[in-house]
Amino acid sequence: MKVSADYRALALNALHGKWKTAILAGLIASVLGANIVGSTGNITSRMSQSSSGGTPNYAGIFTNGSGRALAVLVVCILVWAVFTLIVGGAAQLGYARFNLNLADGKDAALADLASQKHRLWDGFCMKFLRGLYTALWTLLLFFPGVVKAYSYAMTPYIMAEHPSLTANEAITESRRIMDGNKWRLFCLDVSFIGWELLCILPMLIGFYVVFTFTHSAEALIILMVLLSIPLGAGFFFLRPYEEAAWAVFYRDITTTPSDTEETWE
Repeated sequence: MKVSADYRALALNALHGKWKTAILAGLIASVLGANIVGSTGNITSRMSQSSSGGTPNYAGIFTNGSGRALAVLVVCILVWAVFTLIVGGAAQLGYARFNLNLADGKDAALADLASQKHRLWDGFCMKFLRGLYTALWTLLLFFPGVVKAYSYAMTPYIMAEHPSLTANEAITESRRIMDGNKWRLFCLDVSFIGWELLCILPMLIGFYVVFTFTHSAEALIILMVLLSIPLGAGFFFLRPYEEAAWAVFYRDITTTPSDTEETWE
């Protein structure tokens, strides 16, 4: 039975000679809201929100020029959120197809991201139902929500490979194949923590310096947005690595000798 180190090694092997394409595909997928592995961008977002909440210098952030800058930023975020709500699911299916091609040693291309563009409704249902079910389980306690999130984790790959399945059917199939494998996928995620922290460190330092020496709320917002890209450059390499590892994991648990051959068509 493979362990986390094996999946990481296979992911690196799949990415060999294809890093440029994988990084570009990862960037496009991020813009489209199509990452399959949990987004670490949420961590930096929460850090910036919490760090800006306790300093009195920015009490008037909703007034004058600062307020206008913030309003523009909020509008842009809302437009992006609506856009990803519409296309994010289909793009996620396309990104799953891209990473499966990587894992299988096939010709993974940027065109894979648009290969599921005709499945906007399927993609929307997939993201909505996964989010809904996970949220409902999280209402019980945090731990059941995490467990169920891992149960549903393989849904995008299943839907990408078996387009005849509905979102609910793919979620059910994900639960089946993840039975006994949730802990292994969790360990795979944990094995990336060192790289995650290493990528976050420049952002922590950079945002702290900006927050400490910037006295204008408007300048603070602009600098944090502009610096988030260069300071988070490490994630440009880490995210494709993680995504490839998940695809390799999926391929492994669905092609083991004990897994019976299935025909979904």
